Amino acid sequence: MSKNILIIIIVLIVLGGISAGAYFFLKPECPASCDDANPCTREYCSKETNYKCKIENIPNCCGNETCEAEETYETCPVDCPNCDDNNECTEDSYDYHAQQCINAPILTAVCCGNTVCETSETYINCPRDCPNCDDDNECTEDSYDYHQQKCLNEIIEPCCGNGICDKSAETYSNCSEDCPNCDDGNKLTSDSFNYATQKCESVVAYYFVDDFEQGIQNWSYGSTPEDPTASWSTKTEGSNTVFRGIGHNWSSLKGKEWDNYILRVKFKVVRGTIHFNYRLTEEEEPERYFVSVDNKTLSLSKQRGKTFDTLTEPSVNITLTTGWHNLEIRGYGNIINVYLDNKLLVKYKDTNNPLLSGGIGFETLQDSEFLLDDVEIKIVAQGDVVYP
Repeated sequence: MSKNILIIIIVLIVLGGISAGAYFFLKPECPASCDDANPCTREYCSKETNYKCKIENIPNCCGNETCEAEETYETCPVDCPNCDDNNECTEDSYDYHAQQCINAPILTAVCCGNTVCETSETYINCPRDCPNCDDDNECTEDSYDYHQQKCLNEIIEPCCGNGICDKSAETYSNCSEDCPNCDDGNKLTSDSFNYATQKCESVVAYYFVDDFEQGIQNWSYGSTPEDPTASWSTKTEGSNTVFRGIGHNWSSLKGKEWDNYILRVKFKVVRGTIHFNYRLTEEEEPERYFVSVDNKTLSLSKQRGKTFDTLTEPSVNITLTTGWHNLEIRGYGNIINVYLDNKLLVKYKDTNNPLLSGGIGFETLQDSEFLLDDVEIKIVAQGDVVYP
């Protein structure tokens, strides 16, 4: 064997021994410990892990910062929250999927505190669920609608204070809070309240009104020479001023004439007889209808110049007391009606040259005395008269 070949063999033997020793001293091993100090992980190392540490999570382990199924606040407070909201009217649970507490109202039973005002609950016995429906208005009926879940405050009618002037129950005199004063201060208007529109209405209803409180300057006077004691004047009766006629004389309204109208006047019989003149024309030969009244009779007559016609027989079924009475003469065309104390005593149709316009006046006869007050000349319509 040549010397070179021998050297090669020796080198190979030496290198092989070195490799074997190196393998013996460099054999792979797992770390001394793989423990990560987490009780919810399992750590291990083996030949299968190529001698490296491997860490796996342990499912349903208290302490992994996740509240998992079968875990609760009682069994694992480090992972699961306390879902008890201290409300008896909620069903408390934990949603593991959404990872949050659920506090659902209990709706299957009446429960004060479930945020629902239920039948038998009120603001008095359960203010947490039910509102106070009292609106401090005496004119509303206050209640709670459990179906709609809201207060109802229904207006009471009639009720003074509800902002509505209630028909057939309220006026300005008994409920000024709801009803306005419709008196416009004008004696010639008829003032009323329209309950449908809730507004005052003032309609011209009179041509003339006089209560004699401001004197008798609207009237002219006359008397007969044979009765020098006759006069017209004012007289105070209590707190009221009235028109007084004594003896045979007359008074008439200055310069006033109308065709169709109603004469209303209050009167008191002291003694004797009075003529209430209607459609009076003051000319040299006067024309007029006149109603004669004493304390037992009433009749209607007509004068044209010196011609006098009795149109109705005297009504004898009346008895006038010493108090005040109301006379009303209505004329529309040739129809004349006479009312005494709101009772219709005369309904007459004048077909013989009727008087169709004129003014008014009063005539007291010999040995007579009458008191008059509240003279009104009112607008009349055809429907206001009664045909014979």
